[in-house]
Amino acid sequence: MLGVVLALGTLLAAVGCPDREPGPISREEYIDAYVRILRAAEAAPDTAAASDSARRILAERGLTEDDLMEFAESYVEDPTELARIWEKIEERLKQPADTGAGSQQPGRR
Repeated sequence: MLGVVLALGTLLAAVGCPDREPGPISREEYIDAYVRILRAAEAAPDTAAASDSARRILAERGLTEDDLMEFAESYVEDPTELARIWEKIEERLKQPADTGAGSQQPGRR
């Protein structure tokens, strides 16, 4: 549940931010983190557990919610690319967990 809220919040915040600057994380880090957060939220028994999972996933990667927001905000002037990124997230969610691209923990750049 928290993952869905984070995803929607990130996209909505991106619409409200007029500047495009490089985000603090890579496209792959963003996609990987979101896929893992959304999967964890789906498997969580309640929103508290989903929140804990999201925090753990971000901490394991050295990321924060702000990193995700900044990344999305950096694409406000390019909604087509942001849509492509979200399509990639959806593609990965259709794959079995821990297979294919994005299953490895990327490092910070």
